[in-house]
Amino acid sequence: MILQSLEALEKDLKSSRDRSFYLILGPEQYQCRTAVDLIKRTLLNSESIAFDYCSYSVKDTPVERIFETANTFPMLSNRRLVLVTELENLAQSEHDKLLRNLESVMPSTLLILVAEELDHRKKLYKTIRDKGCIAEFPMLKGASLKRWVEESIRKKGYRVSSATAAKIVDMAGSDLQSLAGELEKLFLYAGKEKQITDAAVEELVRNSRQHGIFELIDAIARRDRAAALNSLTNLLGMGEYPLVIVSMMARHSRQVLIVQECIGRGMRAGEAGKVAQVPPFMLEKFVRQAGDIDLGTVRRMHTGLSDIDRRLKSSSVDARILLEVFISALI
Repeated sequence: MILQSLEALEKDLKSSRDRSFYLILGPEQYQCRTAVDLIKRTLLNSESIAFDYCSYSVKDTPVERIFETANTFPMLSNRRLVLVTELENLAQSEHDKLLRNLESVMPSTLLILVAEELDHRKKLYKTIRDKGCIAEFPMLKGASLKRWVEESIRKKGYRVSSATAAKIVDMAGSDLQSLAGELEKLFLYAGKEKQITDAAVEELVRNSRQHGIFELIDAIARRDRAAALNSLTNLLGMGEYPLVIVSMMARHSRQVLIVQECIGRGMRAGEAGKVAQVPPFMLEKFVRQAGDIDLGTVRRMHTGLSDIDRRLKSSSVDARILLEVFISALI
């Protein structure tokens, strides 16, 4: 079975209580994390999580060790939850071993398998699809991203015009974790009025996140380490999650690279902005920044952020220190 929304997953959790495993699949990390949290909230309470929930990465843990835990009775709840992440990194030689163990997992255990991508032609994907349940979350773009914003606002009991929803996406970007954070600020600002206005979006979204990221990248371009670290401190002080900052920096640096390449080929600024998917109101700043920052620096930034993203998701490293060391090394 394949599900394509959190609502469908929630319905399946309530109607199919005998499932042994789910696969949470896709590059949209915010929705994947939300799906995992939904399963945890549905099956465990706050007291039992410490005893009946554990997580492993297939990169660090042998399949045998994972299933030793999976085949242990729960202590305080009816089900034991075992989260298995980075399934896309499971060695091909281990696929059959994993599938054999899935067949014999204890009825009191629910496995949550997580992967950014899996080859749909391979036996691993097909077996999980046919014998379990896959919840797929692709990256949202364009109209689907705007719909996500509108639905998120509606579910919280607030109202927004179509044009204002589009402006939120333009200003906050396509990362759902970032968008969710901005929506929370807008909800607090709207209060009892329940209306998300253009003025609120201009004040809260434009002035906080985008300005902060531009300041950070500008400081890196000027090789001003103190200013760059101060910008990072300000972003963290505004409540931005480290993973969101990494995501925003990665998206921003990719857009700068595209603008640099396009202009280098002789494109006009407007054409370069369209290729890089830069909102028109931000184009002038992007073009200026693309001219200021060294190509080697922005390339190192873009590739290094991918490694930081992986480390933050797979270890308990101090995110602030990791980002400070990374930024200092760039300058």
